[in-house]
Amino acid sequence: MRRQTAPPLPPPASALVVSNNQRLVDELRRLAAITGCVPLVVGEALAVRPAWATAPVVLVGDDMAGALSDLRLPRRHVVVLVTPSDPEPASWRRAVEVGAQEVASLRGDQERLVEVLGAGHPGGRAGGGPGGGTVVAVTGACGGAGASVFAAALAATAQGGGQPSVLVDVDPWGGGADLLVGGENVPGLRWPDLAATSGRISAASLREVLPVVDDLAVLSWGRAEPVPVSAASMHTVLTAARHGHRLVVADVGRRDDEATVEALALATSTVLVVPAHVRAVAAARTRLGVLRRAAVDVRLVVCGSASGRLDADEVSAALELQLVASMRPERRLDDWLDQGLGPIRRVRGPLARACAATLAALTPQPSAT
Repeated sequence: MRRQTAPPLPPPASALVVSNNQRLVDELRRLAAITGCVPLVVGEALAVRPAWATAPVVLVGDDMAGALSDLRLPRRHVVVLVTPSDPEPASWRRAVEVGAQEVASLRGDQERLVEVLGAGHPGGRAGGGPGGGTVVAVTGACGGAGASVFAAALAATAQGGGQPSVLVDVDPWGGGADLLVGGENVPGLRWPDLAATSGRISAASLREVLPVVDDLAVLSWGRAEPVPVSAASMHTVLTAARHGHRLVVADVGRRDDEATVEALALATSTVLVVPAHVRAVAAARTRLGVLRRAAVDVRLVVCGSASGRLDADEVSAALELQLVASMRPERRLDDWLDQGLGPIRRVRGPLARACAATLAALTPQPSAT
């Protein structure tokens, strides 16, 4: 005789909805009906376990996220945190705690919720933003090469030119990329808030929770001691960033930990910034070993100086790298950064011209009509 000790599990095409918010539950039922899905609704955290592993998709109401995180349920794919109104940074923190890969709101993401309920998986991109963008990693040959400044300038130049862009700080010991664009006091999530993320993040959710400075999104480290970031977390964040932006600029430090290697592997191109002097070229030769093992395409930007005795072509020949740009020192750059003005203040200055040349070489250009 079959024992009936629990409600039957939902059919394969349905979903598990976990919430005590009646308005949220009613709205999710309405959206589910559009797809022909009959969700299993659970309002008690302890009753979630039987269906947690078997349901094709789980939608967790914002009201239940804390209780579920206390249960320490096993990580699984396709968990969406649903908020009644527009998500706040705290919503994303709760999503990370409960293992959700997306945050969706009843107010603005109904099409996305219908897609998830109907398909049973988070295929496609939430929010319908631009996707499949270019990822450019920027790294320096040696300390003080100016790679972080160039990365910030590159992202700012692209955003200023109408390409939706995001600057991702992959150097936990660099002091924070937000300082380079004057965004240290802008609210939003930093790496410590996202370091445990793995699986899938929607592009729209990521864009909504990051600090934005002059329309440029920035994922930065802070000034506290860094927390570990796994290769899976780096992959998740950069994939979401790529799906939501035309250009992702990753400021990559000179470490060879798993997160750094993952960022280099995901990059469409990697730019090595080399000062035009002998010792920097020697350091670049050492750095190239790591870069060529991890990156698919390595290019060169040469920073000149008043005392430099090498020209850009000599550096390119010595390193056997294709030169995409060279530049003289940018006057007053340190003053601009100290004042929080960002690295691009002169659109025809040497830094701006080098960024424009790099973008022309590494990013798809609009076709003539």
